[in-house]
Amino acid sequence: MVMASSDGAGEVIVNAGTPKPDCRVRVNFDVNRELPGYLTEVSGGLFSYPFMPTPSLIPKGYKGDFYVEEFTDDKIRSQWEACRIDAKRSDHIMRRAKAIVGFQNRKTGSVNPVGKVSLDGHIDLEDVRRPRFFGEAPYNEPIANFEQATSVVEFSVPRDAYEREFLDLHTEIKLRGWYLRGEGVEDAESSKIKSLVIFNNGAFSETTAIDDPASNPLVRNIVTRNYEVPPLDTLTECSGLRHWRRCVSDMISAGFDVLVTDRRGEGISGGRSASNTCEQANDIFRMLEQLNSGAGLRIMTPTGQLAEGHDAATRLMNGASIYEIPIIVVGFSRGSQTAQWFMHKNFVENCNFDGGITTRAPAVGLSNVKGAILFGSNPGSLGYRAVENDEHLIEAALRAEYSTSRATDSDVLANIDKWPAAQFVRGTWDIAEGLEGTLDAYRRVNGMKDISVFLGPHSLRSADCRTLAYITERFVAFARAAISNDERKLKTLVPSDLRELVLSAPHFWEKTTDLTNFTKI
Repeated sequence: MVMASSDGAGEVIVNAGTPKPDCRVRVNFDVNRELPGYLTEVSGGLFSYPFMPTPSLIPKGYKGDFYVEEFTDDKIRSQWEACRIDAKRSDHIMRRAKAIVGFQNRKTGSVNPVGKVSLDGHIDLEDVRRPRFFGEAPYNEPIANFEQATSVVEFSVPRDAYEREFLDLHTEIKLRGWYLRGEGVEDAESSKIKSLVIFNNGAFSETTAIDDPASNPLVRNIVTRNYEVPPLDTLTECSGLRHWRRCVSDMISAGFDVLVTDRRGEGISGGRSASNTCEQANDIFRMLEQLNSGAGLRIMTPTGQLAEGHDAATRLMNGASIYEIPIIVVGFSRGSQTAQWFMHKNFVENCNFDGGITTRAPAVGLSNVKGAILFGSNPGSLGYRAVENDEHLIEAALRAEYSTSRATDSDVLANIDKWPAAQFVRGTWDIAEGLEGTLDAYRRVNGMKDISVFLGPHSLRSADCRTLAYITERFVAFARAAISNDERKLKTLVPSDLRELVLSAPHFWEKTTDLTNFTKI
C-alpha cells in the first residue's frame, strides 16, 4: 500500500484524481503536527484550511474498488489468520484487542454523588440526574429548559456475547437515559407530527455527567509544546458533554422528540464492555420494541410518577406508534459506528459476530427510519482509517476472538447506497478517518445527503462557540429535510472534489491553531 504523508514536497498525499494540496500548516489540538491544506483568500488575507489525509492510498495499478474489496469482513479475517504466524505481532494485536473490550470506569457521580447509580440490579429512577440539575450555576445549560418534557427511561437488554462467553455473566442489563418530548415537526403537508431522533453518544461520553465550563479543556506540554488533554479535575466528570447536550436541546427546540441513553458499558447503563457497537445497534431495535410493547421498559415521568410496561410506553408515545413515526439516528464517534450498524441492519442485512463467527440474516426493514446523522464518524470504513496501526487486524481479532465489533467493515460502505438519507458532519482534521473517506461515503449515497465540515478536530473541547452553533444548525436542517422528504430545507453544498469540500468550511476554527502560519508546497 502507498502510505499518505504530509511531510515533504513531492510526496504522494492524496489519491489520484483528488486535487493536490498546495500548503502545509501546523495543526495543534488534537494531532499536534503539520497537515496538508488548501489555500484560500478571505477578506484580503491568505489562510490554509488543513485536512486529515488518507493513511493508505490506492496502490498504483490497482484494479477495482480498493476501499471496498480489501476491507470486507472476509478479507480482514483472512489477514488476521495470516498474522497469527508472526507471534510477536499477533500478541501485540491481541493485547490491543483485549484492552478494547475491558471494563470502562464510570465517571457520573465522581464529582457530585447526586446521580451516581448502581450498574447492576434495581435502582430508584429518582436518583438519575435530570435536565434541571444542569440548569444550576455554574453549568447553566439550555437542556434545563426541557425539564418538564423529560422522562427518565430504563430499558432491559441481554448481555452481549463477550460478557456471556468470557465473563460468565448472563443476567439482563439496563440501559438508562432520557426521553424528551418535543412539540412536533412539520411534515411534507406542513402538519406538525411526532418525530423521534435517537442520539448515540461517543466513547467515554455519559449523558448525565458533569462538564463544568470552568475546567481547562487543554494544557500545553512545556517540553514538547504540544496541546494535550489534561487529567480530569475536581469539577468535571466528562469533558465536552455540555456541548453534546446542546445538540440534544437544539433538536428538541426544533420540535423533535429525543431519546438519548448511555450505551451498554457506559455511564448510568449496565454492562461491563462498552465497545461492541454492532450489539449496541441491536439495542436500538430492542428499545424501539419496548417503546412499542412496554415489555422491559420503566420510566419516571416529568411529574415524578413511576410507570412500567405498557403504561410506560403509552405515556411516552402519547397514542403514536413507534413503528409509524419518522425516526432519525444520530451518532458521534463510536456512537456513529452504532448508528452505521443500525442502518446496515435495517436496510441491508442483519449481521452479528457472536461466537466469533459472522452470521447474516435479512434486513429488519423498518420503513419509518428516515436517515442517519454521522458526526465525527468513519463512514469510509477500515480502509480510510490508520491501517499502518493495524486497525483492520484489531477489528478482525475483536470479531474472531472476543465476539465484538467496534468498527464497520467495507460491507457497510459498499451498501450505503441503500440508506434513504445520510448526513456527514465532521472537522476537516478529524482523526476518525481521512477526509477523502468521508467524501467517498457521501458520493455513494443515492438518497438525500449532506456533507458539512468545519475547521476543527474530532473533539469539541476546544471548539469555537460558532462551531457548535454550525453543527447543531446542520443537524436540525437535515433532520427536518429527511422527515419531510424535502431537500430544499437542507440547503446543502454538493462538493465537486476534496478542495471544494475543505474550502466550504465556515471561516472560524479550533482555538489553538493558527491557519495563517503555513508553508506553500
